[in-house]
Amino acid sequence: MFRPQIQKTRILFSLAMLIMVMVYWAVNSYEQHETYGFDLKVKAVENMENAINSLREEFIARGINNGEDSLAFGSFLLGPQNSIIQTTKGSKVSKLSTLNPNFAAMIMEMLIELELDSSSKVAVSYTGSYPGANIAVLSALEAMNMDASIITSCGSSEWGATYPEMTWLEMENHLNEVNHVSNKSKLGSIGGGFDLGSQLNQEGRKVCETAIYSNKMKPLHEKDPKENVKKRMQYYYQNSELGVIDLFINVGGGIYTTGDSLKRNSLQVGIIYPGDINLDINQTVLERFLDLEIPVININHIERLTEWYELPYPPNNKNKIKTGNLFYSHKKYNLKVILTAFIIAAGTVLFVGIVSHREIKKRMHSSEPESIL
Repeated sequence: MFRPQIQKTRILFSLAMLIMVMVYWAVNSYEQHETYGFDLKVKAVENMENAINSLREEFIARGINNGEDSLAFGSFLLGPQNSIIQTTKGSKVSKLSTLNPNFAAMIMEMLIELELDSSSKVAVSYTGSYPGANIAVLSALEAMNMDASIITSCGSSEWGATYPEMTWLEMENHLNEVNHVSNKSKLGSIGGGFDLGSQLNQEGRKVCETAIYSNKMKPLHEKDPKENVKKRMQYYYQNSELGVIDLFINVGGGIYTTGDSLKRNSLQVGIIYPGDINLDINQTVLERFLDLEIPVININHIERLTEWYELPYPPNNKNKIKTGNLFYSHKKYNLKVILTAFIIAAGTVLFVGIVSHREIKKRMHSSEPESIL
């Protein structure tokens, strides 16, 4: 029985494989769209990347270290585990994860969700524990052109800004001086136990006190919890235009900002709306803002945050920036891909059919009538 060349087993098998590939391509296709606030997120990421690279040059110039990213982007910023300004234990993986420039896009996502803009006024509290998260906050605020009243603490948990010769206060001041960020702390404390560095030795406390004065901040020396919280709140409102604050951002675990370790560990992370948590009668700064019907962004428990926003934990040098669900949404099935796959598959089948028909017709015309019968 005559069989056209194009209907050989290997050709039909190849045709079947092509159709299967086209079906797989079509079924797994999707449409990618930029998420709301895409440009602002990209700007925040670029701000953070530029800020870290600027600090890299400063670290090298001061002889702090060689500025290399041995573990992940920006890992040179993290100081030693043990230091005279180290206050408590900390997670190295969490510290590294906040150095991912996409962390700034996560902060921007929260600002957008809260419907804030350049006219909004923000109060910020951070410590030396998460230099990456601090830079992410400053970068997002800069991208949105927002003014912030900031209080910072010098002390840091393990693997944070624990270089005595380059505390977080020096890092922040450098970024402000080279115009990477316009917001800067004006009130500073030692941090740690009682916000006075009770677990630090005299040398460690001296380093922080010197850093506060040399970076032109007013010192906050107040052991009494209520008075400490009161002075912090007074500072925020006195330094906010028209005495209005639209958002409070906390990074890390300042004792009078978030409470002791038990309260801090049970505290919700990410966006906290007024009414989301039960307020303690002995209110922290965070609780005081919630009591005033002001939303809070709490940057803590980094593993949980990165899981929510699908950021790498732990990060590495292969992580790509400006990609992922913070930047793009995906809709299942891409019509262009489906049509292309259909045209390729149908066109190939049609081609095989036409060639087969021509070969059969040619065979019939070239054969003797007797042989056909």
